[in-house]
Amino acid sequence: MFPEEIFFEILLRLPVETLAIFLCVSKLWLSIIRSRHFINAYQSRCSTRRQSRVMFALQDQFATFRWHFLSISQPSFVINAPCSVDNTSYTPYCVHGLICIEYMDQLWICNPALGKGVLLPQGPQSSSYKPFRTWYMGYDPISCQYKILFFSKKRLRCRYKVQVFTLGGGQGSWKMIEVGNVHSPVTRGVCIDGIVYYGAGTAHGPRLVRFYVATEKFDDFIEFPVEASIVYDMLFANYQGKLALVAKRNISKYDIWVLEDAKKQEWSKVSININREMCSYNLIWPGVVGFVAGSGDLIVTARDYLLQFHLVYVDLKKKCSRGVWLGGVRPLARSSLVLAFTDYVESIMLL
Repeated sequence: MFPEEIFFEILLRLPVETLAIFLCVSKLWLSIIRSRHFINAYQSRCSTRRQSRVMFALQDQFATFRWHFLSISQPSFVINAPCSVDNTSYTPYCVHGLICIEYMDQLWICNPALGKGVLLPQGPQSSSYKPFRTWYMGYDPISCQYKILFFSKKRLRCRYKVQVFTLGGGQGSWKMIEVGNVHSPVTRGVCIDGIVYYGAGTAHGPRLVRFYVATEKFDDFIEFPVEASIVYDMLFANYQGKLALVAKRNISKYDIWVLEDAKKQEWSKVSININREMCSYNLIWPGVVGFVAGSGDLIVTARDYLLQFHLVYVDLKKKCSRGVWLGGVRPLARSSLVLAFTDYVESIMLL
């Protein structure tokens, strides 16, 4: 029998699917793999050795309330189809390997690497259905904790009640938190290095909100660039570890504002043009959905004239692109919603 320290190191090098099987070997193996020490060590190792992988969420062409999730790795463009989810009325989040989506008026957490999911228990303010609600998912890389930031209210003119769900051993737990700066979330969000960013309506107009996952505290509002005052249709993305706002000017031109310094509220701007020389594919209705993790390469979705679906990776420096055809996936036509989560890693979180 190996010493426990060596056995621990061996387990750290195994894929998630193998670890899930090893849970059934013995109580000792179960206790090691489920321990907070092992989960933290495994998550940290995944973060440092991870490949450039992207999780895509695509709305089904024939069933509006069905989402398909695809994991794509570079440079080989290996495609995996972790799962599909039906009966969902809100767009999903995928943060550090876990998917959060609404399922039958409840939040559902799924680990696509293991093919398992759980419904979250009802929170203290969720006993009755509330039509005005939204949520964001965050991950703290220091404590390796996942949290759900949940807003809800019964009436339009009411103030949002805010709850936080901490995903942990067993079912996790809900708790109410206070919000000093009153606001109403209006955009999708993104989690970068333990901070959840999203746009919100305030008494002084649209503002950027930052929520710290570890401390469960909100920071002061950040003003958007004057030119980027219309933030509702913008894409919030992770650009080389910084928050980026991507605004579409026309079918091929985009403006990208990057938050360089949150304390000083300093933004930089880059304008790009995805021309035919840069993107040689004969595609129509292109749209930027994100950036490749660790680089400034664009991820673009588009269709050809036969309405077949493509993903294109555009290298802005070399002015060239590579594409992958997803002919077996049929999202909605022009108005289809395609989401890209560029920091995807397989999670050891056992639900």
